[in-house]
Amino acid sequence: MGKIKKINGEIETGKNLKEIVIKVADFLKERKATDILVMDMRGIVGYTDFFIICTTTSTVHTKSIVRGLDELNSEIEIKPFTMNVDTNSPWVLIDYNFFILHLFLEEGRRYYQLEKLWSDAEIIYHYKG
Repeated sequence: MGKIKKINGEIETGKNLKEIVIKVADFLKERKATDILVMDMRGIVGYTDFFIICTTTSTVHTKSIVRGLDELNSEIEIKPFTMNVDTNSPWVLIDYNFFILHLFLEEGRRYYQLEKLWSDAEIIYHYKG
């Protein structure tokens, strides 16, 4: 697993990027995250293709999800480009380059309101939970 390159919607692993972000969203659902959104950011921003946004119940819950991502990353054969993993923060950001995962505590989600900021993005997955 090295640098990720994208060619016609697929990353170098040969996997479709949209399928990968849905798999990550399903992982979050299994881990009991709520209000999970996958937003298609293509044509809106130049630095990523998708946002995955979810709400966690506590810092312990956030830590559990971040730890579980290591296993998922191996399974989908990608790893984060950069991570802000201060799990005591109301907002944890994990940048996979072609998608960015945002883990929010409820107060962080209310404060930053990314889905309102980027309301012109198409939502391709939504799980309320």
